[in-house]
Amino acid sequence: MKNTSGNLSVNMMAILGIAIMFISPIFPGFISVSETRISEPIPVRLATVSVVAFLAIVATTFLTLIFSLYSRRNLLSFLMGITGGLLPVAGFAVAGLSAGRLAEATGPFARVSPSSGLWLAVLAGYVIVFAAMRTLEDNKIMRGLLVLVPVVAITALLLSGLLADLSIMKEFANRRERFFSEFARHMMICAGAVGFGAIIGIPLGVFSNRSARVEKPVFAFVNFIQTVPGVALFGLLVAPLAYLSRAFPVLRQLGIGGIGWAPAMIALVLYSLLPITRNTYASLKAIPADTVEAGVGMGMSKRQVLFRIEIPISLPIVLAGVRTAAIQAVGNTAMAAIIGAGGLGVFIFQGLGQAAMDLVLLGAIPVVLLALFVDGLIQLLIGIVTPRGVLEKTDDKT
Repeated sequence: MKNTSGNLSVNMMAILGIAIMFISPIFPGFISVSETRISEPIPVRLATVSVVAFLAIVATTFLTLIFSLYSRRNLLSFLMGITGGLLPVAGFAVAGLSAGRLAEATGPFARVSPSSGLWLAVLAGYVIVFAAMRTLEDNKIMRGLLVLVPVVAITALLLSGLLADLSIMKEFANRRERFFSEFARHMMICAGAVGFGAIIGIPLGVFSNRSARVEKPVFAFVNFIQTVPGVALFGLLVAPLAYLSRAFPVLRQLGIGGIGWAPAMIALVLYSLLPITRNTYASLKAIPADTVEAGVGMGMSKRQVLFRIEIPISLPIVLAGVRTAAIQAVGNTAMAAIIGAGGLGVFIFQGLGQAAMDLVLLGAIPVVLLALFVDGLIQLLIGIVTPRGVLEKTDDKT
């Protein structure tokens, strides 16, 4: 909700995020130190680690508040989101720079981890970015950059080596080769699932738009699949695929069996069908009949109308469905580790089994970053491919 007076406005969601950001530096534990990998962590305040960093984060939070008061303007709203998104990155940089000193003072096996205050800063950054995105609904490129810039910044921070003394990075150092192998596997499963989902879902949406006979069974099927829990669907595919791999040795030679990548891929493809099919169908239905009739009147065939009129107009909405499917696939692929598919979920379940939260985070944080990166990238792509006439009509309405 916004109350406006002249150029001044109050973005209540942004104010909430900024309030959380104010609290995070003064929280009892911004980072924590433990004597061993599984011992009880001791909270450490940010001001104890670095007074300069404490003052800098508080000052930057005030700057974000000023931007938020004028968030009706696109540029200032964008700056508010970027500043809010980069503040947690700065918090991680401070934690990384101070981790070595704190660990040395605690003991030879000490571990330094992000604590409640730093995670509050991450939450605050997310709320501020989301608030900025809501005010930039008509600017897909700025919305995409709001997500991409913080993700790229934290990736650069990871590659710089400044976080090497944090406990999660020590877990990474012990599993470097396995991590990159599972990350590549995670990406392969996600990309394959969304790719096959688009190859199947887009034609289904087109045919559903063309025929009511096709529409009803297609949407009955994809809606039913979406109601089945992910773990249950993985489990339901184990028995039939195991039987098929025994009955047809060629499938076993291809690596298709009751466990592994095959049931995970099939389940994720099925999950991706609903958002892609639904958005394709809805985007084609939304095209004015006069536009299609004009193309037919110019002598275009149905094929030409589809590729020259319907697809260019509907592409942004279709990509929005692909975006939803891709984000779902990134998260659901982590669950696929239960059936031996691999991926980043391997570290999550290993960490839970060993009661090692840093190992859980080694799998969970890349999943979150990957989902945000995919979200921002596809939003940026949507902004690029949206026809100029559609953007101008949207601007006129606002």
